[in-house]
Amino acid sequence: MSSVRAAALATLVASAFGLGATTPAAADPWQVLDEFRRALEGSGPLSAGFVQTFVPFGFAPEDGETERGSLAIDLPGCLRWDYSPPFEKAFLLCGRTVHHWSPGESVGQRYDLSEQPAPGLDFFLLTTGDLRDRYEAELEAAEGNRQRLVLRPLEPSEDVVEVQVVIDAGDQQLRELTYYDAQRNENRFLLGDYRSGVPAGRLQPPEGVDWEEP
Repeated sequence: MSSVRAAALATLVASAFGLGATTPAAADPWQVLDEFRRALEGSGPLSAGFVQTFVPFGFAPEDGETERGSLAIDLPGCLRWDYSPPFEKAFLLCGRTVHHWSPGESVGQRYDLSEQPAPGLDFFLLTTGDLRDRYEAELEAAEGNRQRLVLRPLEPSEDVVEVQVVIDAGDQQLRELTYYDAQRNENRFLLGDYRSGVPAGRLQPPEGVDWEEP
């Protein structure tokens, strides 16, 4: 799984917080997105957990590959997600810079979103205006008191051709994030266990790592 694929979304993963009241299906999706992002930025530092399931096209969900991990969120500044053993890896997104490393290894990767657009990964830290230049957006109905925002890159990549964000308007939290690649493989993140605060130093790159840049 590529670093962008793994990232994306967890990334996306990250954001959990804030659509106010339920938005009518006919609303402007970009207005919904802008309000959602404003709420994210006003939420303060948060920690959360996620379960990621990758399901190849044509396979049943129960046959997918599942990983778990944790999130540290402080938007608009930074977002970090860590995968639990046995396949530990971490991603830190601050501004438009991504750091990717595996605990215990001395070499990691660093790249700039402004130079290497990464559909899906850019969702939470680019401005709504920038996202308009990269995506088309629409709203779809979801189960219960939920709203589904669907984003499709104007220039699809092999890794991401569609991103779906499901928000529970009742508790104002992001519950699901799903993205599809060009082969219609599904990568779904279920989010929960939200807690206030982020441990000190969590949103800084680790020391003692040599960063390679593409």
